[in-house]
Amino acid sequence: MPRPTLLVIDDDPMEVNLLTQHLKVGGDYEVIAETNPRAALERLATAPVDLVLCDWKMPELSGLNVLDEVKRYCADLPVVIFSGFDETAVIVEAIQKGATNFLAKPLEPELLYHSIDAALQNRKLREEVDKLKRRLGGDHRLGGMVGRSVAMHALFDLIREVADVDSTVLIRGETGVGKDLVARALHFEGSRRDKPFIKVNCSALPETLLESELFGHERGAFTDARQQRIGKFEEANGGTIFLDEIGDLSFSTQVKLLNVLQDREFERIGSNRRIKLNIRLISATNRNLEGLIQEGRFRLDLYYRLNVVPITIPSLQERPEDIPLLCAHFLDKIGGRLNKGTHTLADEAMSLLLAHTWPGNVRELENAIERAILSTPGTSINPEAFSFLGRVSEVPRAICGPSLPLPEGFLPKSKKDSENSLPPPGPLRDAVRQFERAFIEHTLQASGGHVIRAARLLKIDRTTLWKKAKDLGINMHGDSLPY
Repeated sequence: MPRPTLLVIDDDPMEVNLLTQHLKVGGDYEVIAETNPRAALERLATAPVDLVLCDWKMPELSGLNVLDEVKRYCADLPVVIFSGFDETAVIVEAIQKGATNFLAKPLEPELLYHSIDAALQNRKLREEVDKLKRRLGGDHRLGGMVGRSVAMHALFDLIREVADVDSTVLIRGETGVGKDLVARALHFEGSRRDKPFIKVNCSALPETLLESELFGHERGAFTDARQQRIGKFEEANGGTIFLDEIGDLSFSTQVKLLNVLQDREFERIGSNRRIKLNIRLISATNRNLEGLIQEGRFRLDLYYRLNVVPITIPSLQERPEDIPLLCAHFLDKIGGRLNKGTHTLADEAMSLLLAHTWPGNVRELENAIERAILSTPGTSINPEAFSFLGRVSEVPRAICGPSLPLPEGFLPKSKKDSENSLPPPGPLRDAVRQFERAFIEHTLQASGGHVIRAARLLKIDRTTLWKKAKDLGINMHGDSLPY
């Protein structure tokens, strides 16, 4: 667990230094100290803070003013006020304004630590209660996402936790799981919601155009640059830029992006003027970045810059309990858009949808619902409306998801080759174990070391795969990937 971060505000430098040392030595805290209350309030927008400790009497802004600003920024952020003036009226006013506690100077260390820990614990309990209320109260939506499964609620909680901080986020997931929706939720649930949200699809533009698209250019910078152009980074200044399909960036563009993330400034093409940036960067990919790094096609230093907060979206096959809720959502959404009225799914149709593997994930389900609505004359959708799903149900998931090259030797062998590769006669049990080991190793290679995807190809769950690997002596740690 990360240590709690405390923001200490006092206009007396000696008092700040003394209190900071006490907190670092006597408690397990990260401490940010400020003698300027306005600078301290600016810190709240850039650094994650768990509790504020603030002096009451300060010349530029009083503790009351700071308390008001903190509560306006984040209503549930605990604020402990301390003062050398032990006046009842002051204490009452501070508590009424939302202060967690009021301590008299000189600060008693044990009382100080107890007040901090109690405030942090109370905030944690309130957050847990809020989570339970959302779940028990039927709060199964966030942004454009829908889900009541444990996996989706964990995703919703993570989005809410990191939405208000500016940490760089890398979203991972198969094609069609809703990476764009997660990026939008991170922006519109956070403090930058009123600022621009700019999306760039890195695979949609050739390298020659992508650099100009991202950074802009000056007039005359190249042959077709007839006028100045503002790039996407400049458009997003103050808000969020979402770089989708980040794994498709060329190596030269990766270098430029790395420099932007390090310096927080850039130049338009053809210009020497540096432009300061205040953005949040969110990126997404369905590609195996770790594999691209090993192949020398993706920079390791850029990967570390992007992967500060990793978010992995579960596939639809991992959360089948969400399918009925998603169907209801899409029936309402698509029916209204097409002016087709309210449709319902027959029980047999729902059973068919629950049995489908959904290699295209939520996007495939949405398209299937729309196609079924268009082909149904009435309002009750029968299983026949989804007959087209049978034609794609045999397509391997690895083909529909991220591109995974099959290793040499994984393709079916001829009958003669198979006979020559048979083990010598012996106990059947040993032969079965030898075949299982070889087949599982081949499948892991074919899935790029992705354990979940390998389990899907083998038609077993991930726990069973881990148990079999342990029993057969297969090293899952060396080749498996964190994605």
